[in-house]
Amino acid sequence: MPKRSFFKARDAARALAFAVHEAADDLVARRSPGLRNQLLRAAASAPANIAEGEQQSSNAQALHFLRIALGSTDEVGAHLDTAADAGALSPRRHTAC
Repeated sequence: MPKRSFFKARDAARALAFAVHEAADDLVARRSPGLRNQLLRAAASAPANIAEGEQQSSNAQALHFLRIALGSTDEVGAHLDTAADAGALSPRRHTAC
């Protein structure tokens, strides 16, 4: 796979992780115990898996890690939706991510 594709994907995942870290500071923890930690872990997982996929020797192995990263971004979205639905995250922060 072209290295440029990995750079773009990793940059996008890092931007998401940064936005999530900022949003997590606003989470009302008492309304969603444990959700903040799960959200941060999923957000950090995406760029890490992209970086790991970049180092694989075959396209099949690289795609495996990219699929895991995509799953992590889906998990972030689900956690953000849950936090917003629970009133633990403001609509402004939810939209920003």
